[in-house]
Amino acid sequence: MGTLTVRLTDREDRDLQLACKLTGKTKSEVVRDLLAQSLRAYRLRQALQTAHSELGGAARQAGWLTEDDILQDVL
Repeated sequence: MGTLTVRLTDREDRDLQLACKLTGKTKSEVVRDLLAQSLRAYRLRQALQTAHSELGGAARQAGWLTEDDILQDVL
């Protein structure tokens, strides 16, 4: 397991301490949970951006400009 040192503002430190009190978790556990959630969201955004850049042009050529356009063709 790796180690990371992070400098927090006073407000961030207070918020982290509050999260620890509310969850009963240590600072490390709370930060690992939040980082894991953030990284999953980041990977999803990256995948969506890649799909958009690869498929966006073809979708526009097919006349798909909105979700409703797609649903009309699919349903």
